[in-house]
Amino acid sequence: MDGNSTTVGGDRPSMLAALQNSLFVQAFVTVVVVCFCTRILSSQRFHSIRRSKGHNILPPTVPYWIPGLRHALSLGWDSKTFMAKCLKKYGDGSPFFLDGAGQQRMCIILDPDHIKNALRSTKEMDPNPFIHTRILGALMGSPQSAVDYYQSEESNTDYIQTTHIRQHTTGSNLGQLDKRVFETLKRTIGETLDSTGEWTEIPDLYSFIKHHITYAVATTLLGTELVSTYSGLMDDLWTHIEATDQFFLGLPRIAIPKAYAARDRLLANFRAWSTKSEELRKHNKVNTVWDPVAGSSLAQEREKLYSELPGHDEYARSAQTLGLLYGGTSLTVPITFWYLYETLRSPDLNKRVLSEIRNHADPKTKSYHFMQLTTRPLLQSLHAETTRLYSSNLTVREVTTPLYVLDDKYSLPKGTPVFILNKWAGMYAPGWAKTRAQALARPLTTFWAERFLVSDGNGDEKKERFSDAGLSGTWMSFGGGEHKCPGRHLARNIGIVTLAVLMGELELEVLDVEKARRLDPDPRQKGFGTLVPGGKVAARIRRRVS
Repeated sequence: MDGNSTTVGGDRPSMLAALQNSLFVQAFVTVVVVCFCTRILSSQRFHSIRRSKGHNILPPTVPYWIPGLRHALSLGWDSKTFMAKCLKKYGDGSPFFLDGAGQQRMCIILDPDHIKNALRSTKEMDPNPFIHTRILGALMGSPQSAVDYYQSEESNTDYIQTTHIRQHTTGSNLGQLDKRVFETLKRTIGETLDSTGEWTEIPDLYSFIKHHITYAVATTLLGTELVSTYSGLMDDLWTHIEATDQFFLGLPRIAIPKAYAARDRLLANFRAWSTKSEELRKHNKVNTVWDPVAGSSLAQEREKLYSELPGHDEYARSAQTLGLLYGGTSLTVPITFWYLYETLRSPDLNKRVLSEIRNHADPKTKSYHFMQLTTRPLLQSLHAETTRLYSSNLTVREVTTPLYVLDDKYSLPKGTPVFILNKWAGMYAPGWAKTRAQALARPLTTFWAERFLVSDGNGDEKKERFSDAGLSGTWMSFGGGEHKCPGRHLARNIGIVTLAVLMGELELEVLDVEKARRLDPDPRQKGFGTLVPGGKVAARIRRRVS
C-alpha cells in the first residue's frame, strides 16, 4: 500500500513536466490568458470611457474576449440573443459599439434624444447606404450593377420608390388593397371550416394566421397564378425572413445553405413571373387594377418603373419583387397575430373591439368601413402598443457628415452605422417618464392596449383619444423622420381587416388562455427578429351565427 503511494507521488513531477513540455497545453494556456487579459482590458476601457468627461468622444466598445475578432463570433452565431444580452447589461441610455471585426461595426443608441436627432438629421444621417448594400444587396440578392446604380449620383430611385408605394397604399388605392385582402382571407379561411357550422380545431394559431395572411398579401400584391404554381413560396419566404440577420452579416452560402437555396428559388420564380407579366403588359392583356398573373397595379407599375432603369434586368427586378413581398409580410404577419391574439385573450378588450367592428359593418357591401375603423382611438392604441412590444425590427442610419455630434459628450465619424432597436427603445422607461409618465402605470415589458390613449375633459365630458405626441424617440416601429415606412398604412389595415374577418365574420376562441399565456415570449430575450409563442397555441373557429 505504501509502495503504491510512493509510486503515484513519484509520478507527479514527471506528469507535470510532460504537461509543461506539451505544445498543446502551452498553446491552450496562452489562449486562455490572452482572452482573460483582453476581457479585462476591454472592460476597463469601456467603463473608463463611460465615466470620462469631455467632448467629441467616440462611444465605447462593449467588452469582448477575443482580440481581433471582438464580437464577430457572437454576432455570427446568434446576433439576436447577443444584442439582447448587451442591451440588458449596458443599455442605460449611453451609446455603445458592437464590433463584428470587419463584418459590421455598429453603434447602438437607446436614448430618445439621440434617436429623435438621428431620425431628424436627414442630411447627416442617411438610411440609404444600409438599404442599398445590406438590404437590397446582401438580403435581397440584387446584382452589383443595380446596387451601383442605386449608389450613383444620377439615381433618385429611393425617392421614386417611396413616393410610388405611398401612392398605392393610401386613399382609394389602399381601399382596393384592403378589399382584396378581406375577400381573400374570408374565402381561404372559410374553406377550412366545417360546413355544418360546428367548431373547427386549430392546433397552432400562429401558423394558421401566418399561412392565411402571407397567402392573402402575396396574392393581393403579385396575383394568384404565381402562388398557385409555386407551392413552396410561403415556406421559402419565411426561411428567407428568419435568416435576415445572417444575410446582413454577410455569412457565406456554406454557413446558411438552406436560406440561400430558399432565396434562389424565390428569385428564380420571380424572374419567370416578371417575364410573363411583362409580355402580357406589352400586348395590353392585363387588368391594370389587379390581374391574376401580373398582380396589383402597384406590382405592375413597379415592374415597368424598374425595367426602364439602368442595370435593372430581370435579376435586379426579381430582387425588388422579393423586397416588396418581404416588406409586406415580415413585420405585418407577426404584428397582426399579436394584435388579434391579445384581443382574443382579454374578455374586456375582446368585447370592446368586437363592438367597434360591428358598429362599422357595411350591410350593403357585406364588408366594413376599414378607413373609419383605423381612426378609432382604441384600435389605434391597440395597434401602436402591439408594434411597440412585438415589432422587433431595426431602424438603421449611416453617418454621412465628417463628424456627427450625438450629444455634449459623444460624436461619431463618417461611415458609422447607427442601429436603433425599436422594441428596446419602446421599453426604455426613462424615455417614457420624460414625455408620458402616465403610460408607465403598467410595466413596459407587458402589453397594455390603452397605453397610447390620453383623456380630454372631465366627468361626463371626458373623452379618450389616441396620441403619439412627444414619442418620436420612444415609439418608431415604422421608422421616423422623412424615411418612415411608406407601406405602414397597409400594414395597419391588414391587422384591422384580419380582426374584421376573424371576429366580425367568424368566431375564434383560444382554448386554454392561461396555458397559452405560459408560452408568451420574453420581449427582452432577443434584440430583434420575429416574436412568436414558445409553443403551439390551440384555438377553435366557426362561422358566426347572426
